[in-house]
Amino acid sequence: MDVGINECILAIVTVDKKMVSNTVPIFYVDNRDELERRSLIISKCMRGMVHDVENDTFIIVKH
Repeated sequence: MDVGINECILAIVTVDKKMVSNTVPIFYVDNRDELERRSLIISKCMRGMVHDVENDTFIIVKH
């Protein structure tokens, strides 16, 4: 039996400087190109998957 947290949000990458979170690290970027590039780099480091949740915000999730 597998007990524990298996899926979670590892990070948020966004252009929205007003977004805040107390539990998940947020990385702020200036434009869409940087959003895509930074999200890919962070996801590779954390072994996560990038998901576009619209409004120029990506989440990186561990599945």
